[in-house]
Amino acid sequence: MKKSTDSKKNLNVVIAIDDLHPEKGWGVEGDESVDKLISLNEEFGCKFVLFIPSNYHRNFPISEHKDWIDFWSRKEWVELAAHGHFHDRPFCSLDLTECEFIDLNYKEAHDRIKSCLNEWDKVCVRPEGWRMCGWEATQASFDVVQENFKYIAAHERSNSHIFFRNHKVFFNNTDIHGTNLRITKDCVYFQSHINGETNKNTWSDENYLAFKNALKFMSQKKNLNFVTYNEIA
Repeated sequence: MKKSTDSKKNLNVVIAIDDLHPEKGWGVEGDESVDKLISLNEEFGCKFVLFIPSNYHRNFPISEHKDWIDFWSRKEWVELAAHGHFHDRPFCSLDLTECEFIDLNYKEAHDRIKSCLNEWDKVCVRPEGWRMCGWEATQASFDVVQENFKYIAAHERSNSHIFFRNHKVFFNNTDIHGTNLRITKDCVYFQSHINGETNKNTWSDENYLAFKNALKFMSQKKNLNFVTYNEIA
């Protein structure tokens, strides 16, 4: 008996977005990018992992914007994850100013992550996931992260020298505007930024349409199962 040609394998799809914070244009209600995410959820059932710095550039402590955190945490299709505390390193060279943990020792990293989690505690959310801002960081910083978070979304090249214990680590990120889908064990991990002049993978009109087309193409070949990192960690 001939097998049905309609049978398709399942493909887990994770969509992560970095750098959201309570500033106009960076992930607040009414932003065009936010409307696009809502539209993707309604049309395709997309879920999103939002990597949020707890005090972005020392100007946006989430403890002072609980209403913004509540706006996102009320959405069942959103996971809130940690993305550093300040997301900056003012005294580093120009191309590394966002790499907050690039030169911290264990105590410094411990104190910084303690400050980060203190902000999250004040908004009654304890994130289980972490992504390093700017990817680059010391082994000591990653050691502290592994002590405090369930999983890490990492970079296979920038973090290739890091020793991860028996921790859940996700690699192989595909940019939302890229044409090369990197599928690992029946899962594809999309990575993007909510905004930023130097970032190419933001939710611009062009990237948004390209991503929708990618979803339509993938759905022809696979049954798309939208999940968050935490759901598969």
